[in-house]
Amino acid sequence: MGIRFRVAGSELADFDERSIVNAEFLSESPRDSNAKATDYGIGLKVWGRVLYTVGGDTDDVLKLARWSQIPSESADCYRIAELSVISAGQVVRKYRIPNAFVLEYSEKADDVRGIGEFYIHIRQKKDQNRDAAVEGGYAGE
Repeated sequence: MGIRFRVAGSELADFDERSIVNAEFLSESPRDSNAKATDYGIGLKVWGRVLYTVGGDTDDVLKLARWSQIPSESADCYRIAELSVISAGQVVRKYRIPNAFVLEYSEKADDVRGIGEFYIHIRQKKDQNRDAAVEGGYAGE
C-alpha cells in the first residue's frame, strides 16, 4: 500500500509513495456532544520523509513549511489538499479538502541518515465542510 499527498494553490507540492509514511483522516465532533453536532471539523494528518539524498521532494517540503507560515489575512492560506491511498496500483480511497489550512507543522532533520521527517496537520475551513469529499469503491478495492 502507498499514499500520495498533493497540495495545490499558488504553488504545487506533490508527494508520492516514497515520501509519505503515514496519514490519518479526521472527522471530529465536539467531545461534549450528546448528539450529532453541526459544529464538526474535518482534517488530515500526514507524516512523511524528506529525502535529501534522493533530491526528489525537498522543494515540495519547503513549500509546505512556507504554507504553514502564511497569515490568516491572506487568501493563499487556504489551499486544495488531496490524499490518495493506493493498493495494488489502484486508488482505493481519496480524501479531498478544498479549503485546507495548516493547523500544525513540524520538520526534523537527521544528519546521520540523510533523511528528514515532516508532519502536517490540516483542516477544512469549517463553514465549507460540505465541500470536503471522501471517495472510495474504486476498482480493485
